[in-house]
Amino acid sequence: MAVPIGNTGFSRGRSTVVVKAPLERVRAAVLSFERYPEFMPHYKKCRVLGRTPSGGWDIYMEVSALQGAVTMWARIEIQKPVVEDGVETYASRFVSGNVQDLQATWRLEKIDTQTTRLSLEVFLRPKLPLPKSLLNAENLDGSARAVAAVRTRVEQAQDPNR
Repeated sequence: MAVPIGNTGFSRGRSTVVVKAPLERVRAAVLSFERYPEFMPHYKKCRVLGRTPSGGWDIYMEVSALQGAVTMWARIEIQKPVVEDGVETYASRFVSGNVQDLQATWRLEKIDTQTTRLSLEVFLRPKLPLPKSLLNAENLDGSARAVAAVRTRVEQAQDPNR
């Protein structure tokens, strides 16, 4: 779903999936930043630079766009989790990069001992002069592809035949 950002004409993409795995396994995949290039669409690099004074993670990432013609990079802080009403939330804060803005928020919720609801809300705004409609569609597609990639990664890891 598209989540409007005030009256700007921009929207964040929000996607939710149900993962057939315990919350701990889903959390491990979401927080395995350095492994993102192995399974996340468009990720070329992702490194943990260290921990932040507030207990979060300092992350550097590179993603390709426009069929590999453009590489965007950003340094973000993934803040330490907030747990409220049984939902773990990992929000990011844009620090620097060759993009105007990057925001991502992961939400993990235990449905039962073997099932987790996973959501990602994302907004990436490159410095390239692109139409808002295209950026909004890309953010929505990006969130959908990311949660699907995590679900596939976690569920396949549980399958002894893979």
